[in-house]
Amino acid sequence: MPNETTHLAIANHNQQLIELLLPHINDYADWITTVAFYKALHIVEAVLSNDNTIRHGIDHQSRENILKRNSKYKHIYTYYRPLYAASLVARYLSDGYSSFSDYLSPTDVRAKVLGHYLHQIEQSSQRFLRNPASLSRVQLSPVAVRAGDPPTSLS
Repeated sequence: MPNETTHLAIANHNQQLIELLLPHINDYADWITTVAFYKALHIVEAVLSNDNTIRHGIDHQSRENILKRNSKYKHIYTYYRPLYAASLVARYLSDGYSSFSDYLSPTDVRAKVLGHYLHQIEQSSQRFLRNPASLSRVQLSPVAVRAGDPPTSLS
């Protein structure tokens, strides 16, 4: 299985694509969301690759279950889950949406997907990584969230 270094290299590669697409967010908000999710996935895999008590890298459901059931990963899961949900709408128009823009505006993608959810995953993963400085990070201001109101969806 790939190790932290490999997963962070892929996460950084995804960050480069986000930066290339960002000036065109009005046309590619769906793809930015999809790439942001896959960046987060590789950050999570980097974290899990350092945890000798679990087997990682099987599929989306098992990865989500690992995050959900291990209290030490609760903060990561809190932001990973809505990012995963947004990527499902971006990729498959799940939940009955006829277009991605009906779900999230480009402004919401910048603020919520990148500036909040992905940013929080990057922050939360730092303490679990052996080499956190090797992770390229989103360079947007985080969005304030009301205290006691953890995100469960993007709506």
